[in-house]
Amino acid sequence: MKLILIATILPFAENKGGTSALPFHLLNGLMNSSRSARLEENGTPRCIIYSFNANKLTHNQIDEVARELGVEIQLLSLPRWYRWMFKFHLLWLRVFLKYPFVNYIKLPQRVVKEIKAQQPDLIWVNSEEMSRIPKQFPGFRRIQIGPDVESLYYYRMMGRRFVMNNPLDYWKCAMMYRKYARMEREFCSDDNYTYYAVGEADIEHLRQIAPNVHSKFLRHPHYAVAERRAIRFHQPKIRLLIAGQYNLYMQQTADEVLEYIQCTMHNAQYTIRDHYSITFLGKGWERHVEVLRNLGFEVEHIKFAPDYIDEIIKHDIQVTPITVGTGTKGKVLDALANGLLVLGTPYAMENIAVEHGTSCVVWETPEQLVETLMDIPTRVEHYEQMAQAGREAVLEQHNPVRISKQLFSCK
Repeated sequence: MKLILIATILPFAENKGGTSALPFHLLNGLMNSSRSARLEENGTPRCIIYSFNANKLTHNQIDEVARELGVEIQLLSLPRWYRWMFKFHLLWLRVFLKYPFVNYIKLPQRVVKEIKAQQPDLIWVNSEEMSRIPKQFPGFRRIQIGPDVESLYYYRMMGRRFVMNNPLDYWKCAMMYRKYARMEREFCSDDNYTYYAVGEADIEHLRQIAPNVHSKFLRHPHYAVAERRAIRFHQPKIRLLIAGQYNLYMQQTADEVLEYIQCTMHNAQYTIRDHYSITFLGKGWERHVEVLRNLGFEVEHIKFAPDYIDEIIKHDIQVTPITVGTGTKGKVLDALANGLLVLGTPYAMENIAVEHGTSCVVWETPEQLVETLMDIPTRVEHYEQMAQAGREAVLEQHNPVRISKQLFSCK
């Protein structure tokens, strides 16, 4: 199969300047699924990447990607108007644009002719906002990977209390929702085009906005997995992890949990302080750390870990209090794939092949979370088996080679 990938940012083994890891590991899964996938009979790569390199990979990193994936990389220049917007500080003009800023980017006709001349079997556009580019290749089989449907994010944001209580934030979300919804309604709708997202709710939302667009849910591949270890919770204290920055994605629910813990410390049956040590991995958690320490908890705060996976596998359980978001949450996938038991909100666990009570715990209120944390020390083996089931489910259902086969075999 001759594949052309057109991307704003270059694929990379880890997220750098955006979601660069997803296309990298989808391509890697494709190449690993067949020995003949890398080269044509004349020795030229079967995949050529055309990219604006908006994530600014170095020359050495670009060569590393090309070598590891067995692809050819052609760098494109961003349009002059795009560069001027940054150079002359004109980004405020985005307010008056009908569509999202990046959506106005198209390929030069020279590049369009060059790609068409190669007669690719598949053209893959990686970025929701670059939806004008598939329209430049009518008649070719095309896929576009979001990886999300951005209008759903703003739709959900408008329903959050912290947004509804702030008129300016609500106006910004409403404005961006309209821009993205307009763009999504105008996606290609012919039979040779399919839009993929790593969120089931994203696809359902897109089908409501643009029912004529062919769209499919794609599981997010896992890719950061350490050597498999036996799952045994630490003693005398189970190690609890909260990973990610304290930002709008987790702010509301994290604050509610902290408030609930403060209000229930007087309860004689409240014993989680005696059974857990807590680690916050990410910036912005200073207030939560201080409050919990004052309540007698054993707490550590790591603002940055040079090796993220090496750090998280030192823990037993990850609590993920995500308030809003779309698609698949990478840090949840990382934790599950590496054997941590994940206790997450519905938004944290959506789109991942795990089941509440069997391979993870889904909670909706701080009370439910604390009740689970109180139960775990009384049934440690049960929850260790749950963590094991979560790991096996993710390693099987989110396997990169498996998902790449599903993606690239679709007609």
